[in-house]
Amino acid sequence: MQVLWFKRDLRLSDHLPLFEAMRNAKHHGLVLPLYIHEPSQIADAHTARQHQLFVHECLDDLQQQLSDVGGYLHEELGEAVDVLAALHAQFKFTHLWAHQETTQLAQYQRDKAVVAWCKSVGVVFTELPQNNVQRATFMANPFAEKVNFQTYLDRAAQEEIKNPAGRNLKVFFAPQPPVELNRATVPHAAGEDKPLRMKGGRVQARAVAAQFFTPAKLKSYPFSISSPLKAWNGCSRLSPYLAYGVVSDREVLQKLNALVNTVHGQGDAALTSKVEDAARFYVDRLIWRQGYLQQFENHTGLETDAFYSNEPAEINHDYLNAWRQGHTGFAYVDACQRFLNQTGWLNMRARATLVSFACVQLGLPWQPVALFLAQQFLDFEPAIHYGQVRIASGTSHFSQMLVYDPLKQQAEQDPKGEFVKRWLPEYGTAAYPKPIVDNTESLKLGKARLHAMRQNPRL
Repeated sequence: MQVLWFKRDLRLSDHLPLFEAMRNAKHHGLVLPLYIHEPSQIADAHTARQHQLFVHECLDDLQQQLSDVGGYLHEELGEAVDVLAALHAQFKFTHLWAHQETTQLAQYQRDKAVVAWCKSVGVVFTELPQNNVQRATFMANPFAEKVNFQTYLDRAAQEEIKNPAGRNLKVFFAPQPPVELNRATVPHAAGEDKPLRMKGGRVQARAVAAQFFTPAKLKSYPFSISSPLKAWNGCSRLSPYLAYGVVSDREVLQKLNALVNTVHGQGDAALTSKVEDAARFYVDRLIWRQGYLQQFENHTGLETDAFYSNEPAEINHDYLNAWRQGHTGFAYVDACQRFLNQTGWLNMRARATLVSFACVQLGLPWQPVALFLAQQFLDFEPAIHYGQVRIASGTSHFSQMLVYDPLKQQAEQDPKGEFVKRWLPEYGTAAYPKPIVDNTESLKLGKARLHAMRQNPRL
């Protein structure tokens, strides 16, 4: 028997481990599709209740996808090695399939523990690459091919995507284990759900993609990404579905390519030019995403390490709490925090503004800032999250210091105060606090502190 282990790849389409497990069923045995609810991962400080519920929705959808092709999803509660060991004792499976993932340290250590367990019992564990991310040991993986990302993009836009939908694959699935998990027994992650967050699942992802991939939406995309006023409706907002592997980047690229081809076929030269420009702009963001993933794969210390010998370490808890709660007296910062608290999403520039204000002007260490925002972002993807936080806090190896003046951002991104009025109704009343720092002075001191810090890199 073989086990197909789903983690942050909650789909069937464009799922190479699924395809390979099915293809090898004749030689290695029937396939048991597995998802493990791991208490240690649920309790990890990055994980919030909204993430867990989003995943549960994705699992419900995945269960339906598997049922539609004659299969099932087996869910277990326990630590990965313990669950796999129990299944191995019962079924003597010989092969374990999963995607290679670039994720936070707790999950990477879990994966290494599974690798060690497989070696100890003689199970062949095959982790297949995705997103064109190259692991240092890629040459040992027969499925890995080292290509530059532009070549990957060109291929991804054209290659046929394997999708089992519409087929009956029942003969490839192992008999379903008799005991089904009651999700009510799964411990809750910390925090509360967010009332306006996006819902999980492939059906939801396809609906979101269908709304975005139109000529009008794509054409306006480059002009909609900076302001939180426009971004909620102007961005694709596929990031949560990419983060949890509900859709693959190849599927997004092909959706984009199909739209461009459709517009080409309409013969409107002016529209075609604008849509092509916007498509390239969108692809640039996918390239950035892959770059963050590769950087994190190469430098896992982005999550944990201080790159400079005198990085801020002392936490002013009054400042931290005011920033978390949206009570800083800086209307744009507070409105962004309130919006995030309700939706679990924020556009990239607004995210950078929150981090910059906290770390540069309030002098907070990047670690508690990063951890809090990881819990708030529904689309938390460790590589992208820590890459962006380190840049916006000035603690990366990025050559430029990117400091976002909150008053300037408000003037540029919310000139009429519409965003602030909606998400910060007490603004302008006696209930709203005065600024906790002077903007000009805190920017001056913060930039000087960063400049001094960056003269002392750790070797």
